Amino acid sequence: MRRIVSVSTVVTVVCMAIAFSGSFGGERAEELFDVVSASDGFLMIGFSEHYDEPYIETLVVKTDLNGQILWTREYGTPADDIGRCVAITDDGLALLVSRVEASGDARLMATLVDEQGRLVWQNSYGKYSNYSPWTAVYSGGAFVIAGQCMTNKKYLQASLLKIDLEGRLLWERDFGGESFDGAMDIIETSDYNLLSTGYSWIEDHEFLWVAVLDPNGKTLWQKEIGKADSLSLEGRAAAETGDGYLVAVTASDFSGVGYLVKLDLAGELIEETRLSEKFPAALSIQRDGGEFIVLLSYVTVSEEGFGLVRIGDRGEILDERSFEVNSFEPHSFTRISSGRFLVVGTISDDDFGRQAFWMSVEF
Repeated sequence: MRRIVSVSTVVTVVCMAIAFSGSFGGERAEELFDVVSASDGFLMIGFSEHYDEPYIETLVVKTDLNGQILWTREYGTPADDIGRCVAITDDGLALLVSRVEASGDARLMATLVDEQGRLVWQNSYGKYSNYSPWTAVYSGGAFVIAGQCMTNKKYLQASLLKIDLEGRLLWERDFGGESFDGAMDIIETSDYNLLSTGYSWIEDHEFLWVAVLDPNGKTLWQKEIGKADSLSLEGRAAAETGDGYLVAVTASDFSGVGYLVKLDLAGELIEETRLSEKFPAALSIQRDGGEFIVLLSYVTVSEEGFGLVRIGDRGEILDERSFEVNSFEPHSFTRISSGRFLVVGTISDDDFGRQAFWMSVEF
């Protein structure tokens, strides 16, 4: 039997105020990976486990602006469906993007739903195999999905594909060499191009990968950024600034650390900033007025949770906060209003197991 746990509280922890929080879960595990703002609330996507077939289905939770659940729905096939990301149109249609696992392979599944979660269409995509979608964006009246796939050469490549509102595939591109590559974020720029970031392994070292494409999928430029004798760099999220791009990166040697990279409009490196060791991974980035907020995981010897870092338009750090939430794995966030954000992820509980969890914070 499914259990629903939804709470609304007002507390202050480590200099950050929570206006509301909520959770959703059942007898096994529910997790959230992505969230977007809608006109009347928030749309979150992840997966839900079951004891019977289908064992895993894509989970979508819709809440109002105060974090109270309006509806939940599950979408899937006879295979295992893991919801990974969501994008929303101006009139409220939402594209749910899932990884569908069956028989040792993984397909990319896209499902378009209306504001009440009712199915409009559902299709699978990709000319290759083993797809792992990471991010989707609504751009120019269509959707672009970024992730990773296994090509016919048996290499894991960065994958980008674009589909229209009717579900027709407009184009598909893959990027990479003879190793491991992935696209972990994609955004629309002010001139209606597409900027994607991720990683590219070259001769046993991981480089930051950034590319700009036009709306038709033509590469305008791409860069591998880093040094073979320095930190490995994995681009997790990107934003456009007044004079270039800001990329939130997870850097690693023996352990991970959050990292910021500022690029000019041609992709040339301007500045690099290494964050505190208590932030082992950068996760997402949101614009807040003329500034930017980066979401990071937060781990010390005695505490865990997430961090928020405020970045100026030139890439300088303006402020940072740590938020302690025991047994919480942050995955994504969205902006509510100026200085207010909704963070989603998974929380582990001795009584209820792994639960989908969300909270609003002020920063």
